[in-house]
Amino acid sequence: MSEITISQAAIQDLSKLVPIFDDYREYFKQQKDPAQVEQFLFEKFEHLESVIFIAQVQEEVVGFAQLYPVFSSLTLQRVWLLNDFFITERNRGSGVGTQLFEKVKEFTQLTKSKGIELSVEHTNKKAWAFWEKQGFKMDEDFRYYFYKL
Repeated sequence: MSEITISQAAIQDLSKLVPIFDDYREYFKQQKDPAQVEQFLFEKFEHLESVIFIAQVQEEVVGFAQLYPVFSSLTLQRVWLLNDFFITERNRGSGVGTQLFEKVKEFTQLTKSKGIELSVEHTNKKAWAFWEKQGFKMDEDFRYYFYKL
């Protein structure tokens, strides 16, 4: 495999990011909609609402991670929600995910955050194994709920 480059995405990367983000959504059973994806990502960049890292092999984006800031009122610290993390199928198992997550960890340390939070589908055992290998532990203090509108 060629050299993997990990960098923080900027609005100039939007056109390279849209196709893989649309593939990510399709992986999770959403309809492809490149125009809506582009608008969504544009707004994240425009309003500085998230931080996105991209993994590239040559000029092709083969993975991305998107972080949203959340805050702990109890500890008075920022927590980064790793909301989206995706590696193209043909690049899984090649070390791209590990390298991409290393960049995410470095960023969260540099921003003096409390830590990183993420959720994984109950059925995605490969993801469980990956995240546990990265050092994540299942939360034993809190049970998380979701209210669907």
